[in-house]
Amino acid sequence: MCAHTYIVYTVITMSNVINLEKQLKAVGSQRRLRILSFLKKNRFATVEEICKAVGVRSQSASQHLRILRSADIVTYSKRGLFVTYRLKIPQKQPIKQVISLL
Repeated sequence: MCAHTYIVYTVITMSNVINLEKQLKAVGSQRRLRILSFLKKNRFATVEEICKAVGVRSQSASQHLRILRSADIVTYSKRGLFVTYRLKIPQKQPIKQVISLL
């Protein structure tokens, strides 16, 4: 029987590099890491719940969540006045690895 070796190449585009940079910057904050840790443990949460758990004001939490959302790390759903945040699944590497460490 003949053994075949398959090589998989990942095409690195400028778009991929820019997205990776944006995601790494997003997880480069202690507060955002605490928010991600809280969301990982609780699956979903409102801004108010995140504020209490992380110890930040509503405005600060909203700003951090906006950064995480724009980096495609968290997603949200709106019901009336309430906005619920959750981790976006599946995550690509290396963000998946960062979240697994929390």
